[in-house]
Amino acid sequence: MEFLELSQGLIAKHDVTAAVGGQYQERHPLAVVELADGKVVGDLRLAATRNDVVIGGLQTIFGCGESQNHYILRRRRFRIPKFRHGTALLLGAANSDNYYHWLLDSLPRWKILQTAGEADYDFVLLHSQPVRFQDDVLDRLNVPASKRLRCSKNFVHQFERLVVPAMPFPPEEVTPWACAWVRSLFPEITGGPEKVYLRRGTTGRRVLVNEPELEAALAKEGFVSVQPGQMTIVEQAQFLSGARCVVAPHGAALTNMVFAPPGATLVELFHPQHKNHCYVNLAAACGHYYACLDGRVVSRGEDRDSEYGIDVSAVLETLKRTV
Repeated sequence: MEFLELSQGLIAKHDVTAAVGGQYQERHPLAVVELADGKVVGDLRLAATRNDVVIGGLQTIFGCGESQNHYILRRRRFRIPKFRHGTALLLGAANSDNYYHWLLDSLPRWKILQTAGEADYDFVLLHSQPVRFQDDVLDRLNVPASKRLRCSKNFVHQFERLVVPAMPFPPEEVTPWACAWVRSLFPEITGGPEKVYLRRGTTGRRVLVNEPELEAALAKEGFVSVQPGQMTIVEQAQFLSGARCVVAPHGAALTNMVFAPPGATLVELFHPQHKNHCYVNLAAACGHYYACLDGRVVSRGEDRDSEYGIDVSAVLETLKRTV
């Protein structure tokens, strides 16, 4: 983003690193850039200047090391250009219809925007797919429904003034300030069971085939099971607010560890063909203890579709060592 010039529509750039992240944010600066005639391509996949320079350093470019080589720029897909007068704040990030990417990748950008003084706006830009947890949080932030603009993949949206905040942290990493700020949005939450099992739900991906056996064993240890996808975000925050130990298959529901009190224990269960570090990093940012176990594939298919099982006795043994 250092290369942006007035000829490319640069209006202003604000560095809020110290004000938001403090000393822990030095290697990932937090800036907000204002662009005249800035563009958003598709459902928030890319932000670009008026002369189509992709803005590096302010957005997560999934699957691509160099922003100028992003796959979207090589696709021969016709997108309808649409120009809008007024100021647009880019809040949603790519994949922000996912609970994790919304709460931790996208939502903390509101803190960055407000710290930069961006309080006067006509549009808040969101992912094309509406989901309830987004609207529930935006209601808390007092963002009028009339100003929430969902950006379809069929358009290139161009705005008289586009405001682009940095991502709060690099991919899969999590910073303590972002967790603390998200938690602060729900000051009323309190209570909830101390031992929690979060069901994977009915996504059809990475199905834990012996989940009933695991739940039964955990119930004998005092665990309460819940399927977070059937709850509102407030109910999820409430349920996790008293948790001292959480067991769960890897999935977006683990984002709710942000609401658990510091010092809680998370035991994450992995499909052996699908692993990443986002929740061990989330646990560290929140001051939680962390352990994980790998399952075994029991039916073949695509990596994300194959079923797997977990050694229940190994889960119980892990709990004995960590809780």
